[in-house]
Formats: sequence, structure tokens, C-alpha cells
Amino acid sequence: MPPDSPSLLSVARLGVGWEHDESFVIDRPGTGDFLFIHFTRPARVTLGDETHACPANSCILYTPDHHQKYQGDGCGLSDNWIHFLGDSAEMLALRHQIPLNRPFHLAQAGFVPLLINDMRTEIHRKEPHYEEVVDLLLRQLFILLQRHIELVGRRRYTGRKAELASRIAELQARVLGTLDHPWTVEEMARSIHLSRSRFMGLYHEFFGGSPVEDLISARIKHAQWLLCATTLSVGQIAAECGFRSLYHFSRLFKKRVGSSPSAFATKFGDTKSLTCDKNETIADKGLQIPFVIPPKPRTRR
Repeated sequence: MPPDSPSLLSVARLGVGWEHDESFVIDRPGTGDFLFIHFTRPARVTLGDETHACPANSCILYTPDHHQKYQGDGCGLSDNWIHFLGDSAEMLALRHQIPLNRPFHLAQAGFVPLLINDMRTEIHRKEPHYEEVVDLLLRQLFILLQRHIELVGRRRYTGRKAELASRIAELQARVLGTLDHPWTVEEMARSIHLSRSRFMGLYHEFFGGSPVEDLISARIKHAQWLLCATTLSVGQIAAECGFRSLYHFSRLFKKRVGSSPSAFATKFGDTKSLTCDKNETIADKGLQIPFVIPPKPRTRR
């Protein structure tokens, strides 16, 4: 790399599908790195003397030294997040018209947990050039954030359609953040008081795809990470990813990935036993972060 080239963007810590109770509040000075947060449920973000109510699928990108204060909006905090470093980050935010230190809303955000899981897989596997792949995934995140910020302005749904778009986007983020739950299309539709056919049609209209396909893709990616980064059995991983049948999981995994789960684990897995929670990355271990958050149920943030 030439001496004047910017350094690669790199992940310090990340998390997918984190849940906190209603009393949980983040209130701290800048953490010394960039922090991107995707709120999967309504949240409140305080900036100076103002508090902003943020609907589900809102995000914020904090610069390293900016004060951070946010919490759930009466329903507990639920989020996906990345701490990252790189001297080109602010330039990329400017290029892609991503606001800094203030909330913004996305037309849909199903891509966020998928990209974070891809980053986590690269960090755990540490195959040749994985740092460059993580850099590219972070840059892809910037591009997709710009796209879905712009789509908010283009998709000027009103009335009932706007309400449905918001509810289905919130549901999508919740589904992709809880892959261990045995989701069915019927349950998804019922949770937002729609018929199965109406839900499927609206999902395709809003997101251009199928909720089943999005869920399966996310589960297979998560299974790949678990096979690489843990010593869980294939049966345990199947359950962790929401598959009720080990046979179905193995057959689907081989069809999508090209090898059986056991063969994939043998080829790419780490022999070390990890003690991370399911939502943590190994990058959390041994990294001294200059802030401490008291532990809460289901989290060790």
C-alpha cells in the first residue's frame, strides 16, 4: 500500500440482535472509534439538550469523540452495532451523504445484520486477505445505507401503506435478529395482524423478495459462523439457527454452501473452544475498550 493511502477500515467490536431491558441507557463520552448503531425497535437518542424519538430501522453513526446517549423508547433497547476504525470513514460518510452524529431512517434494513454477520465470519475465519474483505464489507454498508436513506424519500407511502411499511420493516429487523426462533410466515403475518397472502405481497412490494428466502439466507450465514467459531455440534447449531430438523438443516446447508456442515467445520473451523455469547465476535476478547457498561440480562456489552 502506498504511504499516502488511507488505512483499511477495521472492526473493533460488533453485535447482532442485542436486547436490553427498559432501564438500560447508554450515556458515555466518545469511545475513540466510530460507532454505527441500527435500532430494530423504537429508541430515543439525546443530542445536546434535545431528545429525538427514532422509529424502528433508525440508525446513527457516531464519530470517535462525540457524546453518546440513547435508550429504548418504552420497549427496551434492541440493536445491531459496529465499533470500527479507519481514517477514511468520515470521507466515506460525506461521499455517501450519511449524516454524522444524528439519527437517520432507512427504507428497510434487513441487509444490516446480514453484513455484520459476514464481517463476523471473516474475523473469525481469518483467511488470507480477510482484513481487506472486512474493509469492503464496511464500504458496502456505507453504500447500502445511502441507497436506503434515499429510498425513504422516494417511497412516499401515505396513510395505511406507510403504517404497513413501517410495521413490516420493524418485523423484518426483529426476525433477522432472532434466528434461533422457529419463525413461520404465518407467525410473522399474525404478529402484525395481516393474512398470510397480504403479508407476502406487501413484503415483496417493500423489499423485493420473500421473507422465507431472507430468513433462510440469514440462518445459513449464521450457521457458517457458528461452524467456524465454536465447538457446538451440528445438531446444536441447527437448533441455534432455528431449524427444527437436523436432516433438513444438513440438506439445505449442503445445497446452499456446497458441502455438509461437518465438512465445512472441518475445513474452516477453529479448534479452540470459544466462550463468547452467540451475538459476540471474538474481537471482543482481549480488546481494551475505554468504557465499562454494567452487565445486563442476556448481554455483556
